[in-house]
Amino acid sequence: MALWLPVIKVVLPYVGPIMQAALPVFTRRKSEKTDQVVAQQVAELQDEVNRNAQASHALAKAVEEAARANDLALRQARLIATAAIVIAVVALGVSAACWWLR
Repeated sequence: MALWLPVIKVVLPYVGPIMQAALPVFTRRKSEKTDQVVAQQVAELQDEVNRNAQASHALAKAVEEAARANDLALRQARLIATAAIVIAVVALGVSAACWWLR
């Protein structure tokens, strides 16, 4: 224990100034300037949230319109495919009838 005593005597005078220098970093004091900055940041964030919501709404509308257009195109493709199958069946029937009647 006697070995630590000289070290403590050397270090102890510097502990006070180090604590005084470091303490303001760890303690925050509320001031009007920081409150104004925080209020401004909150207002900016709220504006960005509103813009983001509007953009999301517009994107949702665009996706809905694209889905409707896709459904319409799919219906048209099914109609064309059905017509092609009917024509193919009729053609097969006509060719079978011609072959039997020969």
